[in-house]
Amino acid sequence: MDLYLANLHLTVSLTVELHTKQGQCGQVDQDLGWWVRIALDGWAERPGPRYRRVAAAVADAVEHGLAGAGDRLPAERPLADALAVSRGTVVRSFDELVAAGVVERRQGAGSFVRGRVSWTHTPAENSAAALLRRRMVDDRETIDLSLSVPAGVDHLPAVPDLTIADLAAVGNHGLHPAGLPELRAALADHLTRRLGLPTTEDQLIITSGAQHALTLVAGAVVSPGRAVLTGCPTYPGLAGALAGRGGRLVAVPADELGIDANAAHRAAAHLPAPVIYVDSSAHTPLGAVLSAARRNALLHTARRFDALIVEDLTQAGLCLDPTADPVVPLAAAKPGTARDSDGVIAIGSLSKMFWAGLRIGWLRAPAALRGHLLRLRSASDLAPSVPAQLLALRLLGAVDEAWLTDLLCALRARRDLLLDLLARHLPAWRTTRPSAGLSLWATLPVADSETYAHLAARYGVLVAPGATSCVDGRHHAGIRLSIAEAPHTLASAVDRLAAAWEEHARDLAAARA
Repeated sequence: MDLYLANLHLTVSLTVELHTKQGQCGQVDQDLGWWVRIALDGWAERPGPRYRRVAAAVADAVEHGLAGAGDRLPAERPLADALAVSRGTVVRSFDELVAAGVVERRQGAGSFVRGRVSWTHTPAENSAAALLRRRMVDDRETIDLSLSVPAGVDHLPAVPDLTIADLAAVGNHGLHPAGLPELRAALADHLTRRLGLPTTEDQLIITSGAQHALTLVAGAVVSPGRAVLTGCPTYPGLAGALAGRGGRLVAVPADELGIDANAAHRAAAHLPAPVIYVDSSAHTPLGAVLSAARRNALLHTARRFDALIVEDLTQAGLCLDPTADPVVPLAAAKPGTARDSDGVIAIGSLSKMFWAGLRIGWLRAPAALRGHLLRLRSASDLAPSVPAQLLALRLLGAVDEAWLTDLLCALRARRDLLLDLLARHLPAWRTTRPSAGLSLWATLPVADSETYAHLAARYGVLVAPGATSCVDGRHHAGIRLSIAEAPHTLASAVDRLAAAWEEHARDLAAARA
């Protein structure tokens, strides 16, 4: 009887509290207990990561009328304490709700429920999509280390301005699906002389960046069910290039020497004619240069199991070790059999050397595939931009050894600076020293880089969490950082990252207490 009365008293109390909430909007927003005991009741039993469980519970409370337009959500830290989670978890939950239009933030006032919405659950969003959303926020004060590309154009060689007469000289409508012959010739010369990849202009197709090239190649060679082998962590855009093709990503380990060729061989033995994606000149995000032994082993694997190699040379020529031997592309290897010369498709771009906004990439494909790739290229956007191609042509013509030497010296100095700053201000992080390219990989002491990346964005720095580069789920402690920013920008970024990490560490400690 006593138990019955106690339960009845609790039911009446909660009912009164609920009616008070619905009738007195503006008072309940201060009642943390109401949110925890009623609105968010059962949140921990929901599926998915904790931040998404909290977000879904808030969304359901709004959908079912427990919380209405204008109601203020609890402050982040008290709510985190009440739910026994980190503040970063609550921050990310609120970020999800804001992105979905359920909640709005008001400067200096807090987070409030918006007007009626027509959905019941937060939309699924992977790490890459979340990072893209944060990049779309137009905030000039934010430092973006999530994109490993030159931040500006001050380093570019001087070239003459483009004029209408230059466009008129191209003639006709300017639509050349394979790209302007002059640019293909200049790019073929660049690949042959500077990157050690003998190339003729007829082998090249100009694309709107390396991502576009990779997407075209995927469309040409990846059929439903075909396996694509890659080292893990890997280039974040690979999964996007395969989207809609039905291909299957298969991960093998990657380390300071690049993709594990022995693991790739073992995996290929169980896969029918797989595609092998490899960035031999500078692994993204580890910055590893594929060793000669591993290059030879991958070529052997391709011959043995009829595999097609897609070689990403986007960062070729950006070796940060001045004493290292030149890297010979896989596409330049002497054929071991009659079909070997058709066994490697190379792709790349001018984004890492010049400027990502130029949007000029390329692919070098066997003759048997070129016609199909051209048809896919024409279907995607007809032809590359003529002004961008003409500017790329002038930039390639202005590059000399002195300019390249200065570029590599600057990148080397920025890499060393960032490593030093991280060692001094974030000693708990473990860093991998990149040998080439524009990325630096750091490993946090906890496998929660996504939550930390959300918090870092609040401090004004965008970083790429390991999940954006991960295929097999083993790299959620990783963070990818760009070394391409100016020295003073890198210093400011690390100051902010350290402050964000201090708060994140406090939240983790509080959640575990």
